Amino acid sequence: MAGSIEKRGKNSYRLTVSEGFDLNGNPMIHRKTVHGTKKDAEVELAKFVTEVQNGLVVDGKSLRFSEFTEIWKRDYGSKELAPTTYKRYCRMLETRLLPYFGHFYINKIRPTDIMKFYDLLEKDTQLVRKSGNNGEKTKKPLSGKTILEHHRLLRAMLHKAVYWQLIVANPAERVQAPKARKPKRRSYDDE
Repeated sequence: MAGSIEKRGKNSYRLTVSEGFDLNGNPMIHRKTVHGTKKDAEVELAKFVTEVQNGLVVDGKSLRFSEFTEIWKRDYGSKELAPTTYKRYCRMLETRLLPYFGHFYINKIRPTDIMKFYDLLEKDTQLVRKSGNNGEKTKKPLSGKTILEHHRLLRAMLHKAVYWQLIVANPAERVQAPKARKPKRRSYDDE
């Protein structure tokens, strides 16, 4: 696999790695800009060539989380999930995940962003479950189990993005899952 260095400005270099040709005969070229000395650029080129060889470089237009959600719902959720599970996941996406992550590019989501999201969920409150509530909320916070369900959905979606080679790594796997406290069970005593 060939690689080259091109000087772009003062202490700026463009690395180019050719991976061969695709099925249509078009060259597959990966580029990256680095800053530093020529020696730094040579070291970065060696790393970049290794990343390309191992398939760790994802090219193409990055998707926003909202765009990826539509693809996930169409290509995976509606086909592979049970109807009730799919409906519940769509509700979780619409109410909490898309308002927070919708504008993020999926390759730019960091573990710290996910941790901030979980902190916000801990401060969120539940919707009153009755007909015609018009979005009225209770004072009761979300349970740990509900926050854990959001974590599982987000992690599974980002895992599918890795599987589809839209992102290189799943940031949700670098975040510790929120704790779901078990409710205290009432039991009979001797009396």
